[in-house]
Amino acid sequence: MTLQADDGGLAATLGDSLSLFLNWLIRGLAIVGGLLGVTLGWPITQAAWQAQRADGVLYNLRTDHAVDRKAVDSGLDGLNRAIELDPVPTRFLLRSDLLTSAALDPGLRLDAETRKDWLTRARSDLFAGLAGAPAHGVGWLRLAAIELDLYGPSRRVIALMFTSIDMAARLPQTWESRLRVILDCWPFLTDAEKERLRDHIVMVWRRSPGGERNLFGRVTHSAADHAILTWFLRDEPGAPQELADIIKRVNKQ
Repeated sequence: MTLQADDGGLAATLGDSLSLFLNWLIRGLAIVGGLLGVTLGWPITQAAWQAQRADGVLYNLRTDHAVDRKAVDSGLDGLNRAIELDPVPTRFLLRSDLLTSAALDPGLRLDAETRKDWLTRARSDLFAGLAGAPAHGVGWLRLAAIELDLYGPSRRVIALMFTSIDMAARLPQTWESRLRVILDCWPFLTDAEKERLRDHIVMVWRRSPGGERNLFGRVTHSAADHAILTWFLRDEPGAPQELADIIKRVNKQ
């Protein structure tokens, strides 16, 4: 009887010790896990904070507000640091946006060499960003516009432009830039591609009522542009005359 009591007490003692050990082990693992989470997450947090430095200048560029070179350089520095800390595709795409928008902003009065350098860097960022985020329709259109600006109209530009349509055909922010790419690449389009684009441009026309159709006037830089847009809209009731009125009105502004 005494031995059985001793055995029971020993088992209880061992059980309590094991329970205590496991309890402290779990707490230790939780602490280590928390420390690892903070350590691993710190670069991501820092990268996000650095990337925010570009928000203000990007907003001003997108809304045609005045920006200066110092603000652009600060934004680029923030994105450079963010990419070093956390090189995810979205940050490459964001830096390409800032570089492109700044390079094409007339208010910055960049020299030709700087402008070309920034567009070339934006192009490289787009290759990196789109490789990891291929569904980014705005990125494909931006790449098409940069290729057009740097190297002129080509079948490559057309392929990139069609990819942007596949990804973001109904995104209003893409319509004006895409129309300009289409007009510039007109001589390189096949008949089948022109017919496909006709459907797209009619869609844009129908979804841009009233003053929103001024985008058709803004992209028209010549009589040839006017003729091409009229060809696309030839079967749309009232569109050719309204287009002519829009172009005349916008050109007077």
